Amino acid sequence: MADIVELIQEKLSKDGQVLNLKAHYIREVGAQKLAQCELLSNLRALELSQNDIGDEGARAIAESTCFPKLRSLNLQSNKITDKGAAYLANSTNLNSLKILQLVINDITEIGEKMLINSKNLTNLTSLKFRV
Repeated sequence: MADIVELIQEKLSKDGQVLNLKAHYIREVGAQKLAQCELLSNLRALELSQNDIGDEGARAIAESTCFPKLRSLNLQSNKITDKGAAYLANSTNLNSLKILQLVINDITEIGEKMLINSKNLTNLTSLKFRV
């Protein structure tokens, strides 16, 4: 896989607000590096569908302070379970998030309820679990 910084620079919009890494297979280690990247402070939309980042990738994103302006997060088809849903629901770093896409993951009703009732994701206007 290409160096994560090169990949980000290649897929980051010119205004620095949208990063589309759909199906680039970031996976767990890559997601952790992504979540530490300084290039993302103005990011408003992050497209990571079909990357199989799993729960640890969701955790890396949830715990990262690099996404203060993030409004839209697409984690479709990433093998995220209730554990990853809990990381997202408990994140104090994603409070600007308005749209969260989690379809085609392994989240049960328990994980859905954690996200719906999150005390931290209070700005969500769209939360999708099913197609």
